[in-house]
Amino acid sequence: MQKQSYPKYQETVESTRLANGMQVIVNPKPQFNSTYAMLTVGFGSIDVRLSNRQLPAGIAHFMEHKLFEKQTYDESDRYAALGANDNAFTSFSQTSYLFTATSNVLANLRVLLDLVYRPYFSPEKIAKEQGIIGQEILMYQDDPNSRLYFDTIANLYSHSPLSADIAGDIQSIAQITEADLYATYRQYYQPANLTLTICGPVTLPELLPLFHDLPKGQSQPDELHRLQHQTKLAIQNSSVVPQTTTTLGVQTPKVAVGYRGPAPVVTGRAFAQQELAFGIFLQLLFSEDSDFYQQLYAEGILNDSFGFDFDLEAAYHFLILAEDTDNPDQFCERVTAVIETALQHPDQLATQFELVKNEELGERIAQMNSVPATANQLGDPVNGYTNLYDEIAIIANLDLATVVHTATQFFKPSRRTVNLIK
Repeated sequence: MQKQSYPKYQETVESTRLANGMQVIVNPKPQFNSTYAMLTVGFGSIDVRLSNRQLPAGIAHFMEHKLFEKQTYDESDRYAALGANDNAFTSFSQTSYLFTATSNVLANLRVLLDLVYRPYFSPEKIAKEQGIIGQEILMYQDDPNSRLYFDTIANLYSHSPLSADIAGDIQSIAQITEADLYATYRQYYQPANLTLTICGPVTLPELLPLFHDLPKGQSQPDELHRLQHQTKLAIQNSSVVPQTTTTLGVQTPKVAVGYRGPAPVVTGRAFAQQELAFGIFLQLLFSEDSDFYQQLYAEGILNDSFGFDFDLEAAYHFLILAEDTDNPDQFCERVTAVIETALQHPDQLATQFELVKNEELGERIAQMNSVPATANQLGDPVNGYTNLYDEIAIIANLDLATVVHTATQFFKPSRRTVNLIK
């Protein structure tokens, strides 16, 4: 077991890799009443490859739903009986299962482990779920905001695993079979691809007995890494669609400008620094307190619907800026100009740099009082398990030159798309 102490905050992070390969990270908070636990598998919607064939789009999200339902019971009912709140989500790169509880923590952890480690799939339950998720897909297809976001990503990485909706589509989920789910589970849900993070009034030593009888993986890690590398190459080799327009009959047009950066070439703490530095660059330009934002808002270029999303993962790197506006061309031109101006004249960012840094530091210090926020930032394999407390040290040591260099590396080779919904 490893123990990292952060005396300035009176915090400790304990971690170990179990004999079966699963990583466990615990941030003990004895002064808190609630415990938050999250079990994450490095398997998301982009992972649609098996050794001998392609999988249907949406299978990761489908798996997330089906793992709750066992042959004779539902895991959500077991959580409820123990007084816990449970949830799960699937992203492009991961699937996470979580709960929050103020009592029965060990019993709830057993439910979480049972949920993920003991799959049960049947044709009848699969058919039922296909109908439920099919309705969910249709709902999102009619949601202009959802369409704007996912269609912009599809433009940036066309005809790649990243261009499909996380839930898949009606046709793809209809193809999912019992054999598909079991084969996918064996390939991706191996213990070495799992990370359990826990935050609350518990310690790692008192939890270790829970893990003694966990099953070992049934598949080879080398094959998993090969499949993940193939997925990464498929995403990197995809092309960009410069512009699209979709008619949905919205009252005010919605527009998104998407930028595709180069795939990250660093891992561990350097990956975390790259992510944090680019996040600060975006705050300097587009947070509501920034000079650029205030200028564009005063001119009527930006309004209260404006927002941006930045995502950095091992296989991809993108930025989306979006707004509801009657002047989409003007919006695209001006936000693009703001980025170019900042890169060409970074001295204009100097007066606000320390302020933004301090805001980022303050936000993370405040998150220490939130068990879910802390647990969600205990790290992952890509960033070398860089946690919330490590991030504070990284941000404190960042200078403007590093932030601008990181942004330059993103935008210089990046490709751009414009997606309009009207």
